[in-house]
Amino acid sequence: MLKVLIKKQVSEMLIRTFRRRRASSSGEKGKAARSGIGTIILLALAALYLAGAFAALCLSICEDLLTIEMGWMYFVLTGGAAVVFGTFGSIFSTCFSLYLAKDNDLLLSMPIPIRDVILSRLCGVYFMGLLYSGMIIIPAVAVFWITGGVTVSNLIGGLVIILLVSLIVLGLSCLLGWVVAKLSQRLKNRSFLTVLIALVFVGLYYFVYFKVMKEVQNLLTIMIRVGESIRNSAYPIYLFGRIGEGDWLGMLCWAVGVALLLSLIWLILKKTFLNISTATPTPKRAVYREKAVRQGSASAALFRKEWYRFTTSANYMLNCGMALLLLLGFGIYLLIQGDKLLSVSMLSGSLASIVPVMLCAVCCMLGGMVDISTPSVSLEGRSIWQVQCLPVTPWQVLRAKLFLHLSLAAVPTLFCSVVIVLLAPASLVEKLLMLAVSILNAIMFALYGLFLGLKIPNLNWTNEITPIKQSAPIFLSIFSGIGLSMAFAGLYLWLGRELGTTAWLGIFALLFLVLDTALYFWLKGPGSRRFANL
Repeated sequence: MLKVLIKKQVSEMLIRTFRRRRASSSGEKGKAARSGIGTIILLALAALYLAGAFAALCLSICEDLLTIEMGWMYFVLTGGAAVVFGTFGSIFSTCFSLYLAKDNDLLLSMPIPIRDVILSRLCGVYFMGLLYSGMIIIPAVAVFWITGGVTVSNLIGGLVIILLVSLIVLGLSCLLGWVVAKLSQRLKNRSFLTVLIALVFVGLYYFVYFKVMKEVQNLLTIMIRVGESIRNSAYPIYLFGRIGEGDWLGMLCWAVGVALLLSLIWLILKKTFLNISTATPTPKRAVYREKAVRQGSASAALFRKEWYRFTTSANYMLNCGMALLLLLGFGIYLLIQGDKLLSVSMLSGSLASIVPVMLCAVCCMLGGMVDISTPSVSLEGRSIWQVQCLPVTPWQVLRAKLFLHLSLAAVPTLFCSVVIVLLAPASLVEKLLMLAVSILNAIMFALYGLFLGLKIPNLNWTNEITPIKQSAPIFLSIFSGIGLSMAFAGLYLWLGRELGTTAWLGIFALLFLVLDTALYFWLKGPGSRRFANL
């Protein structure tokens, strides 16, 4: 039975990743259509990017650490990063594949030992943790072998540390996944929890990566002192690092320690799994309070509908709203480091004239990456007929989708625009034009995303990730924003400097205004008729 459950768990993971269903045609049942090649390519590119970035970091520190005979510190740093990356990457998967899986009740109602159910779930958790931690620790071990040479002892030690890191991630994922499961049962909207964990994970990864890259030289200057401190006060960590170098004592001690940790987690799971997996949140009792109900407008109701769809979908928020945080982050970064980066006294006159256009181009690029309106039409799916049958005009429906994008992008865009306007070495007219270009660009991409969604709709999807992340409108919207901002900055360096910054900003402000007007009237006329006929 355990073998069957493990096979079922692996099949579910593969199906979720590599298969999607084709829409049912008239008179025929929908057949499963494999889309594995494209998915495999995307996953492989993402894995190669992360592994390559970390391998580059490892190359920059491995040789230096080996030179001062502190190869164990190399494995402490890389192994710790792999544990953190793997744990945060698989926490949410652990929560909903182990504790809150949808078929827990079904399996527990069958004559299947709880032990087998838990073990099959843990296999999936282990696989996800190995996938995330492996992208860090495997390149690190390979770099060590390439830099320091391969011996029998460090070959075995490298394989052992990969295994131990994956098992440590398994244990931590089970513990922290339990915390997430408890929190998710208390939250009405689990999507915000998903978004929060994803943002913490991404932010932590990039913070650590860039911080280490920046401080690597300073780190090496004090590494000997830090190493002595670790040996004296945290000897187990020293032994962990020695595993990668082939130290047999470190392998034995950590193997025993990890085995004890997993045994303890196993005993706790056996005693608490049934209560956790079958627990249901206690519903709050509704207390009736008499109050007057105000009649709302149709436009407000449509906007609330779009708002609810956005805030209840973690995929929608993460994939289409991430650039909002980038806009805020860029503005905050300029507030903190702006004086150092944009000090006019440190710039020559010709270089200072480039700064307003470059800053405006970055703001436009980030604004163009906000694509909330792009999948909004396709997200109606096969139930689009419901909104088409409402006593509202098609333009009211499209306007609600447009207002959702603009209302969410307004504050981050204005904040970033105001910051670059205040910091940029430019005249008053140039500052006003920079503000106009940034705002008109944001409005243009809200309209442009809706235009693409109407031109290339995909209503026959079974997973919302398809229109949100894997559709032509999303691809065109994002890369159009990047391409336009690069053209804005690049053409200025080639042609615009002869015209002057004021003239160049004025030309693009006028261009964006014309495009905004054209897209607006197209959506209100032909676009609305196209929506009504979808």
